[in-house]
Amino acid sequence: MKNIIHILVAAAVAAICGCATPPACPAGGEKGSSPVAGQAPLKVGVYADKGPGGIGAVEWFRLVHESPEMELKLLDGKMIRDGALDGLDILIMPGGSSITEFDTLGTNGVERLRAFVRNGGGYVGTCAGCCLLMDAPKKRARMMPWKSTGSEDNTMFPTFNVNEKGAKALGLKEGPHVMRYHGGPFLWPTTNVIADAHMEIWGTFDSEATLKGRLNPKKRMYGAGAIVGGTYGKGRVFVTSAHPEYFNGTLYIIEAALKYVAGRPITFPPRMRKPGSISVGFLAKGISGVETAETAIALASQKDFDLTLIDLDGIAQRRLDHIDVLVLTNAGAKKNAKLAAAIKEFAANGGKVVGYGDGAEVLPPGGVKCPPRDGVVKAIRELF
Repeated sequence: MKNIIHILVAAAVAAICGCATPPACPAGGEKGSSPVAGQAPLKVGVYADKGPGGIGAVEWFRLVHESPEMELKLLDGKMIRDGALDGLDILIMPGGSSITEFDTLGTNGVERLRAFVRNGGGYVGTCAGCCLLMDAPKKRARMMPWKSTGSEDNTMFPTFNVNEKGAKALGLKEGPHVMRYHGGPFLWPTTNVIADAHMEIWGTFDSEATLKGRLNPKKRMYGAGAIVGGTYGKGRVFVTSAHPEYFNGTLYIIEAALKYVAGRPITFPPRMRKPGSISVGFLAKGISGVETAETAIALASQKDFDLTLIDLDGIAQRRLDHIDVLVLTNAGAKKNAKLAAAIKEFAANGGKVVGYGDGAEVLPPGGVKCPPRDGVVKAIRELF
């Protein structure tokens, strides 16, 4: 059923997306609005400490790494506290847990983040990366005057209505756009005035959560803010409750967001599987840390590997049936019986399994323990 949903979503997105003339740089923006021959790639940091997690985080690592217009720098909280944002153009905060992102950044790291954007840096946040900027008394950066009235933990594909201001700023078609959603905030305004913040709601939820069989009016999903953009000091900000980074059909949202924040076009090369390539499944459930990000990039960089990111939804869709080898990135199977059973069945049916770090703790019989990064690449090659 979920495969059918994904197909329908991709078709809907293809039907409703559109492009317009690029917007002018917002107030405070200093970069050019079009690329110049020989222009250096944008220096883009992606947060990869504890906090970001799941397929969305890994997709951000891959997207920035693969784009010819961007140069990736993986960051953890200590790096940011030590000044690693200096010299970067954009900071990307993936989805996961915003509270954990705040904790790993620390109060000094959060202030570094504020200063980076205030002084002209760009910020793009999805799901938890949106939550992190909210106006709340605890464990929030308080960079925009909205708070959440709730969220929905289940995966769904709601409609997001992009308004006239959002369409003009992002160069998108005004009206409905469909994106993957999982746990993002339902944004409603607070009464606080936040210095340096000049942002607007650019898109709202045009759907209501009914996955548990009943409406929860206290959450106030319908009509809530879901896309926010504007400036904070001299820097530009784009955040959304959704996960447009998950699927090829919604990458046009990411391209529009990055173009708005950076002031110049960003493209992503198409991913095509080559005949005879090794199909590598990368377990993205419960990932965290720069080490995991670097391992994912090492695998994605191999021209004869076809990397498939797998979470619990992917296991339910039987994506394990279509891969040659599974990479265990953590010991999540200790706590999740469905995950443990799926790994056991995959190995029993002849699938190869490798694991590094905590993932080596849950290897099935015949599984291969290996170091991270190039060690995983080497272990897979030795198996085939």
